Amino acid sequence: MDRKSIRDVVVLWFWFLSLATTTIQFSLSEGTSDVICSARERRALHRFKQGLVDQGNYLSSWTGEACCSWKGIGCDNITRHVVKINLSRNPMDGASLGGEISTLLDLKHLQYLDLSWNSFEGLQIPEFLGSLTGLRYLNLSNAGFTGDVPRQLGNLLSLQYLDIGGNSLNIENLDWISPLSVLEVLDMSWVDLSKASNWLQGMNMLHSLSVLILSDCGLSSINPLPAVNFSSLTVLDLSENQFVSPTLDWFSSLGSLVSLDLSSNYFHGPIPTSLCNLTALRSLHLFNNSFTSTIPDCLSHLTSLESIDFSNNNFHGILPVSIGNLTSIVALDLSNNAFEGEIPRSLGELCNLQRLDLSSNKLVKGLEFLDLGADELSVHFLKCLSVLSVGNSSSSGPTSVSARGLSSLSYLDISGNSLNGVVSEKHFANLTRLKYLYASSKSKSFTLQVGSDWNPPFQLEILEMRYWQLGPLFPAWLQTQKDLMGLDISRAGIKDAIPSWFWSLNLDYINVAYNRMYGTVPSLPAAYQIHLGSNKFTGPLPRISSKTFSLDLSHNSFNGSLSPILCQQNNEENTLSSLDLSGNILSGELPDCWASWTLLTVLRLRNNNLTGHLPSSMGSLLWLRSLHMPNNSLSGTLPPSMQGCESLTVVDLSENEFSGSIPMWVGKNLSSLMVLALRSNKFTGSIPMEFCLLKSLQVLDLANNSLSGTIPGCFGNFSVMASQVQPRGPFLSYNNSAIGFTDTASLVVKRTEYEYSGSLPLLTGIDLSCNNLTGEIPKELTSLQGLMFLNLSVNHLEGQLPMEIGAMTSLESLDLSRNKLSGVIPQSLAGISFLSYLNVSYNNFSGRIPSGTQIQSFNVSCFIGNLELCGPPLTETCVGDDLPKVPIPGPADEEDDDDWIEMKWFYMSMPLGFVIGFWAVLGPLAIKKAWRVTYFQFLDSMRCKLFGCW
Repeated sequence: MDRKSIRDVVVLWFWFLSLATTTIQFSLSEGTSDVICSARERRALHRFKQGLVDQGNYLSSWTGEACCSWKGIGCDNITRHVVKINLSRNPMDGASLGGEISTLLDLKHLQYLDLSWNSFEGLQIPEFLGSLTGLRYLNLSNAGFTGDVPRQLGNLLSLQYLDIGGNSLNIENLDWISPLSVLEVLDMSWVDLSKASNWLQGMNMLHSLSVLILSDCGLSSINPLPAVNFSSLTVLDLSENQFVSPTLDWFSSLGSLVSLDLSSNYFHGPIPTSLCNLTALRSLHLFNNSFTSTIPDCLSHLTSLESIDFSNNNFHGILPVSIGNLTSIVALDLSNNAFEGEIPRSLGELCNLQRLDLSSNKLVKGLEFLDLGADELSVHFLKCLSVLSVGNSSSSGPTSVSARGLSSLSYLDISGNSLNGVVSEKHFANLTRLKYLYASSKSKSFTLQVGSDWNPPFQLEILEMRYWQLGPLFPAWLQTQKDLMGLDISRAGIKDAIPSWFWSLNLDYINVAYNRMYGTVPSLPAAYQIHLGSNKFTGPLPRISSKTFSLDLSHNSFNGSLSPILCQQNNEENTLSSLDLSGNILSGELPDCWASWTLLTVLRLRNNNLTGHLPSSMGSLLWLRSLHMPNNSLSGTLPPSMQGCESLTVVDLSENEFSGSIPMWVGKNLSSLMVLALRSNKFTGSIPMEFCLLKSLQVLDLANNSLSGTIPGCFGNFSVMASQVQPRGPFLSYNNSAIGFTDTASLVVKRTEYEYSGSLPLLTGIDLSCNNLTGEIPKELTSLQGLMFLNLSVNHLEGQLPMEIGAMTSLESLDLSRNKLSGVIPQSLAGISFLSYLNVSYNNFSGRIPSGTQIQSFNVSCFIGNLELCGPPLTETCVGDDLPKVPIPGPADEEDDDDWIEMKWFYMSMPLGFVIGFWAVLGPLAIKKAWRVTYFQFLDSMRCKLFGCW
């Protein structure tokens, strides 16, 4: 059971506990055929039915005169008056009531009305309900009502239960609620109370109130109360509001409070000490806030606590030893905080603990709490006896008690910490009821040392031990786990073949990636998610179950064709959504049977030996969002059928042999594209102007093709690249505890290829290098203020660099080398503070290099090959620079004249020999600078032909 389900169960349990004590009682007959209601009331029910839309035929029994036998109707056994209407629908049934609500004023004895979980979309709550003064129970929750809550509800002086939550309602003034003096349960969750400044004062007048639920009401402040009148509260839910740092001192007056939920707000600072006075508290939820303190020791006095959820805060410090005093605790969640140090051994004494979540903290040691010694267990045994004997007045005492630590624990999550050490069989000896074990780490953590014949005392349903040292042999004890549904033993140091019995386990997800497992893989089990990537599996691809929706076989040595698995015949609909076969040695042509995989969202086939054309059936992949096929030998043109794949956001077909012109429909139809990488192919023609329609584009890589023409000026319309505050997304980022998938893209930056994954939503870049582009750099490109990487090198661009280039303030890398650009380098370039790579070499730039600390720190090689460029970091000085001062000879210099005369013939002979050798070998290059540049360009072009362009 997940965290939210635990929370809901606990809240509902206390809710129903409160309702069990309510004074709502009816002497009624519901569904009894011998009780006939009055004709007046029967006619009122008929009118009510006529206004409703009953698509599920729920009211089919509303015929005849015996209306007390109608479904949902209850009558008083003595007076035969209709006192109850219960038309609440189960949301799982899908057939709710709708339409109009006709008046029920003729049902003057009605005490109970429940219209919850219906579909009265757009209707306001009828005002006539305020005239049904006999109502004790009114439930209109989750029924689609909108608008203002009628003030007439304040006339229902007998009302004990009011639930209008889960609707789109609003209340600006709560004065009308004060007269409801006998109200015991009030649920206004989702009702907009942001303008009701008197909400707390109004609630404080309800002396009988036992349950108050104001979740997600837009509340932002809790004012101090001079006196607390609603001290009968047992359940208080103020979750999902906007509270920041209220004064909660008056909470200590809520001595009867059993459940308190302040989760999903903006609370910060320490936990209010007033909470430590709530000695009757059984459920305390503070998750999803910003509390920044340690856990106060005084909380250990709340010995009735059964559920604590402090997850997703900024709690820090060490976990107090006093936490072991919470002997009634059943569920303890401290995940996603900054707790550090050791897990206290006292946790092992919590005899009722069923769920423990310490994940995503900074804990470094302390797994010994799972293995208490004999003396500690005796103390633990006495604590459990005292807890179980409370309230038990029978002479026989408690019927059973375990003297083994944590014997009730069924859910344990210690993942995402820095725990390490050796774990043996004794650590698990007491965990006889354990079903969910999440113990994965972010790096190497535990070493499991158990015997080859170990038979664990538990039967797990979920096991995650990523980064544990379980190998080198495959863990044989997994064969004993007959209930196992989910398994993650990735990065576990296993260097073994997977035994045959493993494939017969009835698992829902499997993750054994990043080990060194080898051998062939038979037909895959019917698991929903399978991750076998980064191992040493060989042989042909295994057959895929039609139930599998995520499959990762990447970075192995699977060989052969894709046809056996993609064109397999089965009568069931394939549900595969994500397929990753990258990094294998697959060969042959792509099969033309993609029409059977219409739900495919992610397809990764990079780094294989695939050949041939893209088959036309790939146009059937209408849900495809991420397509990765780089580094194969695919050829031909892009099939027109793929213009129907309008959901594509990432397309990477780099390093293949595709040819022809880039189709215009790429820009017209694939409007959701964020990454388009076609580098290192054989595309020709111009860049389609339709690319300018790709408003969401973040990465455009067309490098190393044979594209010609000019750079479209409308590239300045790329709105994501133009924004310094990027909208970022929606890239695919699917992660759960078993399988993780995050979209990736490769981009050559600073002449080095990088693969971006987690940072992909933050990446923006254009690479048009190594083509035959001509013309000037469009001035419109300078409007791309969010662009980080721009590479236009090795083309035939000419003209001047736009003076406004300094407006591209996010640039980190700019490469304009090996073009025919001329003029000065704009001074504004020096104002780009993030620029860490610049290359303008081998152009025709002239004048002074812009001055700025950033520019002068670049290597000389970034500027060479420009005839008239001068200034640092180049050694060529610019016209007007100060000449070095020549010292005037003085008397001291005359003393050295004799020495100089003796050496002058020696110095005069040295230049003569140098000049003769220089003119004979390097003279032509030294005389004319253009010849020298031409010579080095020739050497560069030869290198480019031999080794490829950067």
